[in-house]
Amino acid sequence: MELFFTPLHVFAATLVAFIIGSLWYSPILFLKAYLLGEGLSKEHKQNLGALYMIQIQLYSFVAHGAIASVLALLFDIVGVTSLKLAISLGLLVTFGFVVTSRFVDMLYTPKGKHYEKQAQIKFLVSAGYYLTVVSVMSAVLFLLTVR
Repeated sequence: MELFFTPLHVFAATLVAFIIGSLWYSPILFLKAYLLGEGLSKEHKQNLGALYMIQIQLYSFVAHGAIASVLALLFDIVGVTSLKLAISLGLLVTFGFVVTSRFVDMLYTPKGKHYEKQAQIKFLVSAGYYLTVVSVMSAVLFLLTVR
């Protein structure tokens, strides 16, 4: 039995997720919606500075590495044998823990109005991102392991 949890597999899944995140939160896809959900403007992001953005990218890469590691370990424990099972398990875990946590975050807004468009947009962008990125990470882990 081949292992999902190898440094190469985890690094590859992390790198793919990082690239998706760079596109997801870019002007090409959902930057405008994300900023609207945060109540910020493009100028605010530009004023953050290069060092801040580098730190955020580094922390994000490490966090995605943790997600890839946990997925790989889970796949090893369960004994994933198909791409369908890998993606299904990734989606199940993501929906069960990440999306529901983001939903609860949406409920607790500083303004106390979770039904406002701003909170809902932030939730949808974030939840969609994690469902997408974990699905792709699951596929990468499986496809690299079962060559």
